[in-house]
Amino acid sequence: MDLSKEKKLNLYREMVRIRTFENGVRQLIKEGLIGHLSFSTGGEAVAVGVCSNLMKEDQIGSTHRPLGHLIAKGSDLKKIMAEITAKKTGYNKGKGGPYHIFAPEVGALGANGIVGGRVPMCAGYALANQLRKYGMISVSFFGEGASNQGGVQETLNLAACWNLPIVFICENSSPEIQTMLGHEIDYPQLSIENVSERASAYGIPGATYEGWDIMKVYIAAERAINRAREGEGPTLLEFKIHRISPEDETNYCPVLNFQKILFKEGILTVELDEKIHEKQAKEVKEAIDFGVGSPEPELLDAWKDIFVVER
Repeated sequence: MDLSKEKKLNLYREMVRIRTFENGVRQLIKEGLIGHLSFSTGGEAVAVGVCSNLMKEDQIGSTHRPLGHLIAKGSDLKKIMAEITAKKTGYNKGKGGPYHIFAPEVGALGANGIVGGRVPMCAGYALANQLRKYGMISVSFFGEGASNQGGVQETLNLAACWNLPIVFICENSSPEIQTMLGHEIDYPQLSIENVSERASAYGIPGATYEGWDIMKVYIAAERAINRAREGEGPTLLEFKIHRISPEDETNYCPVLNFQKILFKEGILTVELDEKIHEKQAKEVKEAIDFGVGSPEPELLDAWKDIFVVER
C-alpha cells in the first residue's frame, strides 16, 4: 500500500503526540503532582495504525495502558490530563482516574483497570451495531496476559458465533515479561508463541505482526476493519511490541523507526520534524496547565452522577 505523503505525516504526528503527552505525564509524576499510572510507550504504532482506520463513530475499548488509544481515537488532551490530575474538568469529573477514562464523543468507550475487563463490553457494542444496523464496528485492545482470561475467550467464541463486527487487537509485550529479571522465568504465561494462533479454534482469521512497524499495523488493521464493516465477522490481530523508556532509541521504537523512514523517503525534513515536536509540546503544555490549574471536585460531588433505582 502506498499512502500519501500527508497521510504518512499524520501518522507520524499522532505517534509524536502520544509520546510527548506520556512524557509530560511522567514529568508530573516526578514533581509529585500525580500518582502512578501505566504507560503505553512503545505501542504508539499500534494505537495510531488501528485508530487511523476508524470512523469517529466506531467504538474502542482500552486497557490499563489507555493513553495511546485515547489520544489516537481523538480524545481531548486537556480533558484527559484533567482526569489524570483528578480535577472536575476531566472526562469523568476526576472520579475515574487514568484507568477508567471515557470519551464517548469520539467513540472511546472506556479504559479499564481490570485485565481483559473491556473485551466483553466491546462485543456488546458490536452486537448493538449489528442489531441496529449502524454500519459501525468496535475494536477491543488487550494484552497477552488478558488473552488467557476466561471472559476474553468466551467473547472470542460468541463474536465468532454471532459474526459480530469487531476486531480484537492483542498487544503482546511478553518478551519483556519473560526477561524482566534478566533471565527466562520458569512459568511463562503463554503455551503458544503467538496469541493469534488461537483464532483458528474459533473459526476466525488471525495473524501476528511487528507492532513497532506503523505501516504493517496500518495495513493489517485496515483489512480487518473493512472485513468487519462489510459483515464478514471478527478478526484477531496480534502485534508484538516492546515497552520501552522514552529515551530508548532501539530498533523497536516505533516513533524513531518511522522518523527514519520518512527522512529516507524525503517526506520529513529536520526543520519539519522540529516543528512537529514543537507543536505537540505546546499542546501538551497547554493540557498540563489546564489539568493542574483546574478546580478539584467538591466533596458533595461524590454523590452526583449516581443512578438510583427506587423500589
